Amino acid sequence: MSLQAVSLSEQIARHLGERIITGTLAPGAKLPESELAKEIDVSTNSLREAFRLLEKQHLIELQPRRGARVCEVTETQVKDLYEYLFLLLSQLAERAAASWQPGQIEDLVAMLPQLEQHFHNNDMPAAHQLAFRFVEIATARFSANRYLEADILNLIPLLKRYSFIALQEDTTEFDVSLQIFKRLLVNIVGRKQQDAGEDIREYGENQCQIVLRAIAKRSAA
Repeated sequence: MSLQAVSLSEQIARHLGERIITGTLAPGAKLPESELAKEIDVSTNSLREAFRLLEKQHLIELQPRRGARVCEVTETQVKDLYEYLFLLLSQLAERAAASWQPGQIEDLVAMLPQLEQHFHNNDMPAAHQLAFRFVEIATARFSANRYLEADILNLIPLLKRYSFIALQEDTTEFDVSLQIFKRLLVNIVGRKQQDAGEDIREYGENQCQIVLRAIAKRSAA
């Protein structure tokens, strides 16, 4: 494939990140620099820049003299990600509930019918993509802190990876998530800060347990 863009390294990172998220590039898989650069028709310098972005997102490891490899998925990593990221997201939800102004919330509320439609059509990839679009918009709009925003956005690709595992493990997971999402929007619009934060934490705890079950099954297989 050929990638043409202003930020080529970011496009390469998104392309490889998607393959990691969906499992096309398996945990522990090596990423041979020369072969991969030839496959996607980019320079090794651009690929190295993309590798650095993926390392920052905790999707790959860069090992001295051994090159790049896809990060493994372990129980500890899953627990650490959900504990830390959903602490940040709960703060974000509380900030949104406290500070939203007219014109800042309507487009997010309008995503709910779209999300429900994807769910009823059993289009989980589209629902998955829309849910993360919601998070990215809300983060940019309501974080009001460059470090909070950067930490959330850098961890979103890893959350996508684990969320994909959750959807494969339990298709009812998205139904539960949808119900929590509805409640979250009601609490944000109603400016119920504590309830909005609790909704996010509940979502994270629920999904974390599903991912942990999935990796336990893989380990036992």
